[in-house]
Amino acid sequence: MITLQEYFNDKPQTTDYNLNALTLLYRVNNLLAAFATDTETILQNNPATGNQISGNKNGDGGFRLQTSTTGSSKSAHKQGMAVDIYDRGEHLDKWLDAKPDALIKYDLYREEPSATINWCHLGTRKPLSGKRTFKP
Repeated sequence: MITLQEYFNDKPQTTDYNLNALTLLYRVNNLLAAFATDTETILQNNPATGNQISGNKNGDGGFRLQTSTTGSSKSAHKQGMAVDIYDRGEHLDKWLDAKPDALIKYDLYREEPSATINWCHLGTRKPLSGKRTFKP
């Protein structure tokens, strides 16, 4: 389970970003629970962050400040609407490939797995393509 504290990593946030993150983490944590129940697999914690968020210690796999140079300037991470899950071995991505309805059930979108090796980008913001799995 990913907490708000882990997601924001002591970065300042607005009320809107906080509400976005609550929605995001509610959906993501429910998806991760379904994954764990279905596969009897618990994803490893990222050694750099100490939790299930991918990236380095600065926490840019979770919330990103507007000044962050990680990713796109219009990244959903900068609105509290995306998180990168540490997925060493691509277990979560493989499960989502086999169960694409899980993204619909939890109303989430993910980046194409080929663009996210050893992590899985999940978000609540619908991409322009409208596809549940999209190319960044």
